[in-house]
Amino acid sequence: MYISVVLCLLIFSAAHANTTIRNQIYYPPLWHTVPSTLNEYPLINNSYRLIDPWYYPHRLGLYKILIDVTTPLMPFCTSSNASNILFAFPSQFGWQFESNRLFTNGTLNISLNSWWASANYYLSVIPFLAAVDVGLIPNTTFQIVQQENFCSNAIDCLKQVPKAMNRWREFFSLLQECSGDFNNRILDTRYLGPMWHAYQGSIENAVPLIESKLAFLPSNAERSFGQGWARLLGLIAMARKNTNLYETLKNQRAFLPFRMLSDNDRLTGSNDLPDLVRKSLEVLFTFRFDWLSQIERVWEKLTCNYEARVYAQYALESMAISKVLAAKYLAQAIINALMFQCDRSFRSDL
Repeated sequence: MYISVVLCLLIFSAAHANTTIRNQIYYPPLWHTVPSTLNEYPLINNSYRLIDPWYYPHRLGLYKILIDVTTPLMPFCTSSNASNILFAFPSQFGWQFESNRLFTNGTLNISLNSWWASANYYLSVIPFLAAVDVGLIPNTTFQIVQQENFCSNAIDCLKQVPKAMNRWREFFSLLQECSGDFNNRILDTRYLGPMWHAYQGSIENAVPLIESKLAFLPSNAERSFGQGWARLLGLIAMARKNTNLYETLKNQRAFLPFRMLSDNDRLTGSNDLPDLVRKSLEVLFTFRFDWLSQIERVWEKLTCNYEARVYAQYALESMAISKVLAAKYLAQAIINALMFQCDRSFRSDL
C-alpha cells in the first residue's frame, strides 16, 4: 500500500535528477508583458478597470499581481520572486497555454470549452478575489467579465465556491500575520500547509462545476490524465511539496506532456513523448482509483507531522534514481510518523 502511494505521487513529484534547472528561471509565456497592477487593465468609461479572464494575458496578469504583492510577505524570497510558493499556478497555466490545453489555437483567447481552463479559473480568479477581499491588493475599482456560470465577484463566488473562497481568504490573512522568522519547518507549517489547503478547496469546489467540459477534451487519454490530476491532488497536498518556480519547472519538464494526449499515447513507445512522461502516464492510466480513499487515509497518517513529511519528500525525490533508496526514505517516514506527535492543525473546518 505504501509503495502504491509513492508510485502515484511520482506522477506529479519533482523527482528529476537534473539539478541545473535550480539556477535557471523560465517564466510563463508573456509574463513580462502582462499587467502587474490593476491600473494596467483597460479603463472603461473612466470609472473601472475591466478584466477578461478568458483572455490569456489578463488571467496571467492576475497571477503576476498576486506574486508581486505576496513576495514581500515571504521571507524565503530573498534573491528573486521565483521562490514565491504561488508560482506553481502561473507556471502550470503557462504549460496549459503552450500545450494548447486552453484551446487557444494560436490566439490569446481562452475557450470556454476547455476543461483545463475552467479548472484553472478557480485557481486564478478565486485567489485574486480573496486577496482583494482581505485587503492584500489595493482597492481599485474593477469588473471581471462574466461568462456562463463562472462567478465573477466576491459575493457570488462565496455563494458558488464557499470552500475555495474561505480557504484562500484564510491563507492570505495568515500570510499577512506571519513574522519575518523563517526556517524549513516554518515554511512547511505556516506557508505550504495553508496554501495547499486552499488549493484543494479550489479543486474540490471546481471539479463538479466543470464536469460538462470533459466532453470537449480530444481523447479518453486526455480525460483520464485531467481527472487523475484532480483526484490525486489531495495526496500531493498532504506531502506539501514546495511550489516555487524552480520545483514546479522540474515537475513540468520531467512529467507533464507538452501536448494534448491521444488514445495512441496509451501504447508505450509509440509516440514522441519523453520516457519519464510515458512512464508517469503509464502509472496514472493503470492506477486503481478504487483504492484512492484507502490510500488517502494511509498517506494522511504518514504525513501528519513535519519530521515524516521530510522523509516522504525524500522518497519522492529519489524515486526516479533508486527504488531501493526511495523505500528506505519511506521507511524512515513511517518511523517518524509513529515517533513524533502529529501537527496541531492550522485548518478551519471549511
